[in-house]
Amino acid sequence: MKAIRGMQRGVKQEPKLNKTEMIQSMDKELKNLQMAGRVTQMMVQQVMQNMQNLSQDLGKAFGIINEMQYKVLAMQSVGNFDMAAMAVKADELRLNDFIETSDAEDKAGNFTIGDKVQDDSTVIITSTSGENAGIFRSRIKLAECGVPALTKGLAGQPVGTKVTCKLNGAEHVVELLAVRNPPPATPAGETATVVAVGEPVVNADGSESQEYARVPNNGTVH
Repeated sequence: MKAIRGMQRGVKQEPKLNKTEMIQSMDKELKNLQMAGRVTQMMVQQVMQNMQNLSQDLGKAFGIINEMQYKVLAMQSVGNFDMAAMAVKADELRLNDFIETSDAEDKAGNFTIGDKVQDDSTVIITSTSGENAGIFRSRIKLAECGVPALTKGLAGQPVGTKVTCKLNGAEHVVELLAVRNPPPATPAGETATVVAVGEPVVNADGSESQEYARVPNNGTVH
């Protein structure tokens, strides 16, 4: 049986290009390659520019840090300051700023004080680390923290619970300092107003926290 033209072993063969078509194809591929090269060059230039700007910013930051270090050493030498006492005062100022910011978030979001962690709780944590990389204070929604070991370890736990987990590659002992819960959802068809209940509660650190309750249409406090 005579073989069918253009067929070999039952597989259709692509028609061969003549010299003119081959030249046109190569020319098109060369132009595409040139365009890709130009785009790559522009991207590399942009990255280099960004890196240069970042390098300048880092240089300025290191310069400021270096200047501050020398000023602190000068203060210690000339004024004979107690550096340990200064460190304690600095932590006190940081804590006050954190408390003010956290209380503002509680007020804005009508958060309530919780005893145990719930699925939608926002937690306030601190941590210690052997690599001197502990967290001073952090306020996060636990379900969105992105650390499964921490989420699992604190789920349903009371204030004061400690969990060991890795954060940024270092092992931390995380302590649960406080729990904040969002106000309860209003059932469908019911309107409600969130109001303060009772007197503010004074926390151990001296800050004040307020409990809130949801008042539906019938006026009963939940």
